[in-house]
Amino acid sequence: MKKSPIKIMFYLILFISTMISITSTSWLGAWMGLEINLMSFLPLISSQSMYNNSMIKYFITQTLASVMLITSIITLMINMFKLKEIIIMMVAMSLLMKMGAAPMHFWFPEVMEFLGWKNCILLMTWQKMAPMIMISYIDINQLFMTIIIIMSAAVGSILGLNQISLRLILAYSSINHLSWMLASIQVSMTIWMWYFSIYSLLTTLISLSFKSININFINEMFNSKNNNKTDKLNSTLMLMSLGGMPPFIGFLPKWMVIQELMQSNMYLASTTLIMSSTITLYFYMKMFISAGILSIKENKWTKNNSLSNKLLMLMNTLSTMGLMVSPIILK
Repeated sequence: MKKSPIKIMFYLILFISTMISITSTSWLGAWMGLEINLMSFLPLISSQSMYNNSMIKYFITQTLASVMLITSIITLMINMFKLKEIIIMMVAMSLLMKMGAAPMHFWFPEVMEFLGWKNCILLMTWQKMAPMIMISYIDINQLFMTIIIIMSAAVGSILGLNQISLRLILAYSSINHLSWMLASIQVSMTIWMWYFSIYSLLTTLISLSFKSININFINEMFNSKNNNKTDKLNSTLMLMSLGGMPPFIGFLPKWMVIQELMQSNMYLASTTLIMSSTITLYFYMKMFISAGILSIKENKWTKNNSLSNKLLMLMNTLSTMGLMVSPIILK
């Protein structure tokens, strides 16, 4: 795994397997794509020996979900069970376990804690795509999905409050965002595409920012960000955007989801999502508050003309102005 061509091969298989799952015309084909995806992601996790613990946890959980999925699919195909709605709920539960939604979220933070930042990005974004699109293909009981949405919102916001590890904070943040994405699937796949795209972009930028300065805990952010005020500003803007604070672009998909939920009379789900988003915004602020406050002992502002810093500034400018130009984009 030290040779980059091998990694490129596994990344390519990871991409192709997800495409197989979301474009398949049968459940067996979709299940096969998920299995190929699992087998291509495991070598990426185990590329360093210290991550073997995460690999085992991820493998066991995904295997249990796959067994539940294929059993439910076979049962539906041969019509063994009269209560079809229960089998459909089992299919949904297996897919929810694969993406790490509550109450099947137990494995997600534990796996995230010992992964490298690149694998964390894949686990929080790309690995959720196929299960979520497959959930949109089935007609699930609305009460069941509302319960899952409320539980994911509550777990992702409350359990993230007492974390000091940046990976665990982003893991519980991902569970909370998952509730928003599941809610958007219930009302409109177009809104889900917007939400998933913006969430993936912001999560990737934040993770790469942490990776570039090699920080893993909140208390490391103060010393790491002090020497570069521009990087400090970048991190602050990205976290506010991910939390959904206006006028940043991260508020746009949440605004669209809330509007559609209210029109669909899903008042309980929308209220829970808004309250959980307020809580997550609090621990986003906790991540940069110590590094964000300017101290009299700090050095002067210095320019950083690196390409990565310029790119982050450009993306943050687009993020800040994104809500203003959104009517033109969505027209």
